[in-house]
Amino acid sequence: MADGSQQLSMLASKSPSNNTPNQVAVEAQSVLTTCNINRVPHYKDLSTVIYIWGDNPVERHLCSNGVAREAWKPSIYRQLAGVRISSVSCASSYMMLLSSSHQLYALGHGSFGQLGLGKHVRFVDEPTMIEGMQTVNEVACGAYHCVALGDNGKLYSWGRSDLAGQPEGLTTCRPQEVVIGDGSIRCRCIDVSDTMTVCAGDSGSSLYHWGTTFSGDKVDKPQLLFSLDNERIRQIAVGKCFGLALSELGIVFGWGDSTYGETMGWGNQSISSFSMLPRRIVDKNVHNIVRIAAGERHALMVDNAGRVLSVGENLYGQCGVPPEHHCGPSQVNFPDSSFMSDKIICGQRHSACINSGHQLYTWGHSSDHKLIFTTSVEMLVQQQRQPGVSVHSGLKNCCSQPQLIYALLHEKIACVGLAERYTLVVSGEGVLPSEATESSLDN
Repeated sequence: MADGSQQLSMLASKSPSNNTPNQVAVEAQSVLTTCNINRVPHYKDLSTVIYIWGDNPVERHLCSNGVAREAWKPSIYRQLAGVRISSVSCASSYMMLLSSSHQLYALGHGSFGQLGLGKHVRFVDEPTMIEGMQTVNEVACGAYHCVALGDNGKLYSWGRSDLAGQPEGLTTCRPQEVVIGDGSIRCRCIDVSDTMTVCAGDSGSSLYHWGTTFSGDKVDKPQLLFSLDNERIRQIAVGKCFGLALSELGIVFGWGDSTYGETMGWGNQSISSFSMLPRRIVDKNVHNIVRIAAGERHALMVDNAGRVLSVGENLYGQCGVPPEHHCGPSQVNFPDSSFMSDKIICGQRHSACINSGHQLYTWGHSSDHKLIFTTSVEMLVQQQRQPGVSVHSGLKNCCSQPQLIYALLHEKIACVGLAERYTLVVSGEGVLPSEATESSLDN
């Protein structure tokens, strides 16, 4: 069907009352259009839509109460249709959505106060605004705690207190400011694992951490990890057992366990695979990096030429190259589109990329249909599993090559979040149809 074509068909049916034909107007419109691959289409609807593919924790909680759903269908949320979402962060049981107006919304289930909605609210089945922070610039979700970076570098946390850096009680159910040092230190960027938080303070010249560190030490309040003399950290990415920090000059520092090559060995094979402190990563392919992301045991990087590089564990193809024990640094190729890569996202064992044309690619571990393209009719019909292989394993159908999600070509992808068993996709810009009509009339 040609792009943008619309056909009005008259379908005749028999009315049960008088047996006379009913004239029903049906508007048919192509959804999968190959001519949209190399150009940005005219989006008919820019209202915000939230999709969740895979084992949605909201639906999982409802299913435990007797509400069933078909696993291959996405859950769709339109409650924030008029709100522009700028970023998301996902944990196994809940997720956070950050708006362009710096408001934070929670969705899902949290037994340790992870939702930040008070001690009496442990579950919400639609996005719910968190109060107590005037402005939020960044958010990161761990399994049992959540951290948000506020205005003027203030840091807030909630959830399990020993992981959140809060000195009192078992849980902190609403956002509370985290005191670093004497209280004068302001944060520039943050990230978390399920058990640890890392932030860059002092305008990015120092790294602080707390929680359970990569070496197993328990740190109950922010502690200085490392200071840099001539570098300023502008992004942090924390995996299960390793961390990466990106400087303003495009230099990447790594620390923690590098069993799978996550930190690339610092350019010296004689050095131990574990480092307590961040070290500069030395590799001829890793330079001029502008963005980083970390999964459980793998990482992605984007350089200033738009190339995506991958390192780390690759047993499920999550590095975007043929499966092997580990890889990297390796360049990830994106078929079917000429747009440059923009945003990269890592889940525990699957990955995603949004390019400059607002198109989405996914690859890696495929359980629970979280890669999205496995929900197509062809894939559902042809899918066969080995006897004894769990539906959640992803071993049978892991995908090592990025796959363009054709079903979303007609939507403007804004941001994506990946958790172990689900994928969250936000499309649109928070523009309601009525607002779009008024804007077009004004022009």
